[in-house]
Amino acid sequence: MIPTVKLYRGDCLDILKRLPAGSVDAVVTDPPYGIGLDTDYTRFSLGLATNRNHHRGIPGDSDPFDPAPWLQFGRIVMWGANFYSNKLPGGGWLVWCKKRDNQIGKFLGDCEVAWFRPGKAVYLFHHVWNGFDRASDRGRALHPTQKPVALMRWCIERLKLKPGATILDPYMGSGPVGIAAVQLGFNFIGIEIHPEYHAIAKRRIAEARKAALLTHPSSLIPHPC
Repeated sequence: MIPTVKLYRGDCLDILKRLPAGSVDAVVTDPPYGIGLDTDYTRFSLGLATNRNHHRGIPGDSDPFDPAPWLQFGRIVMWGANFYSNKLPGGGWLVWCKKRDNQIGKFLGDCEVAWFRPGKAVYLFHHVWNGFDRASDRGRALHPTQKPVALMRWCIERLKLKPGATILDPYMGSGPVGIAAVQLGFNFIGIEIHPEYHAIAKRRIAEARKAALLTHPSSLIPHPC
């Protein structure tokens, strides 16, 4: 079956209250970390940010992030958890090394980490994503903290979801979790408050669903994206 996709634009905490009980099997997200990230990447004279973009800011990133609303779900992946680890219970960790060996330790961070549940293990994913040097999703950056679809596929696979499960991303950004979910055959609910990023995610996820239709044309159930 082609996965269903439901996208919302608005405050995720408000929309969460309207979602039917039991409609979400897992949360996979890259939330605002509460670090007030400077999204003007033209400041990097080395040009390591793709096209050295001046992105729009990330809504909510000026306030401390509270993961509590999402801890009600049994299966979760939340990126940037090193910034709010004191607010998390025990769990496992996902480490994404995004540089080549000869780039490590030279400019900005080498890795990013996510907290996940269930499990207590630490897993490593090596996928180059360093400015123009990318193993996938090449081209202009669409979001200041955009992550590769390949990474989100790997995250989802760690959760060992049952067929037909529904994944929620309450901070959808440019939509990599939604694309990964569709590619892996899972239903997806995405929420994004910023209208420009919501539009980008909507387009990209629709393209992923179209590709799925071309692969399995007899299994499509029409559903607006």
